Amino acid sequence: MKKILLTLLLACCFLGAKAQPAVMPGSIYASINGGGFAYKTAGGMTMGVPSFGVELGSWLMKPLAFQLAYEGAMAPSTYQKGTSNTSLFSFVSAEFKWDFNATFFHVYNKTFQYPVPVYPMIGLGLLMRPKVTVNGVSYHQDNEFQAMLGMQLPVRLSDHWSASLEYKCFFIPQGFDGSNGPNNMHMATLGFIWRQGDDPYRRKTAFEARTTSEDWFVGYGVGALFNSFEFEGLTIGNAKTRLWNITGDMMFGRNWSDVWTIRFELSGYFARHRYNVKTEEPGNWYPFNMLHADFMVNVPHLFSFSRGARLSVLPYLGAGPVWTYKKPVFTVGADAGVMFRYYIDNAGDLFFDAKYMMVPPRVAGGSGPSGSIFGVGYMAFTVGYIHNFGHSTVRYRMPVNHCTD
Repeated sequence: MKKILLTLLLACCFLGAKAQPAVMPGSIYASINGGGFAYKTAGGMTMGVPSFGVELGSWLMKPLAFQLAYEGAMAPSTYQKGTSNTSLFSFVSAEFKWDFNATFFHVYNKTFQYPVPVYPMIGLGLLMRPKVTVNGVSYHQDNEFQAMLGMQLPVRLSDHWSASLEYKCFFIPQGFDGSNGPNNMHMATLGFIWRQGDDPYRRKTAFEARTTSEDWFVGYGVGALFNSFEFEGLTIGNAKTRLWNITGDMMFGRNWSDVWTIRFELSGYFARHRYNVKTEEPGNWYPFNMLHADFMVNVPHLFSFSRGARLSVLPYLGAGPVWTYKKPVFTVGADAGVMFRYYIDNAGDLFFDAKYMMVPPRVAGGSGPSGSIFGVGYMAFTVGYIHNFGHSTVRYRMPVNHCTD
């Protein structure tokens, strides 16, 4: 599943890279860095070295970049506390980097960013810790989702090179590595960035939002949510195995260009535990929510902008925090789906959204028959209305010579 999701996202990005409206030439970059870490678990905080990372990305438009990243840290596992042993913690992430200055100010090719000298970053991915053996006792390999917030301070050295100071905080779900408290890994590193283009600001695309006040929207939807435990017992009529509930969506976002859209959406509300005689609460319902940030690609506009085209097809990937209420659990999940958006007028759209939200089994009330963390989640199908604020020129434009009464 994880390979499929990353492949789909990469395919979208590279398809976009061929299209002049999506990504400008010379926008690829790569970086390498190294430094130290601070690993916080329920048992306290451990600081040490080394931590290291590599990143490969591309500027999608003037203020936004997408990158794939790998970070590693040689840190003591919770089970290795009190010993000199360490384990390799590996973080693989899909990340977005935001040029705040390019969004709100006129930018120049200066050595330091001005007036805000950092790029904020957000990401989601997987965290892996290998098998650990302590005093003859073995603890199995642990894999989980993780979310990241960070910032990068670039210092321009030449036409193609920059030095960088980077900080990332990885939020780790409860229960990972035997720690049931709030867990996170902080990394501070120094490194170098290589840029394909000699001008980091020559990346404005056609049909990009013209001002920061344009192309914002909110949306509301209702529909059905189905629990998935590897699709075990997915029925509607049987009351004992009824794994569906009414659901709703509330979204807020922006169309950054005719191709790229970012939204924040609150999903969920009601779900059900796995119906199995071995589970603690077979089939019982529980309230939950997921607040996810979604990166959306408007497929019909990848290669050209068609005036008068009312239908937008937006596949997307996203991630964000998930929490429950009856037995409070706070963790991280991932989502993927496709939204069909139909233009009514400049102020409104109708939409149909189909998504799958992957969550750790501790949220959903158990894993499926195989025990895999990738088979547990929620399928949701919603319909609703989107209201657009002010001008909304990147999703639809009237045909040439179009006459209105």
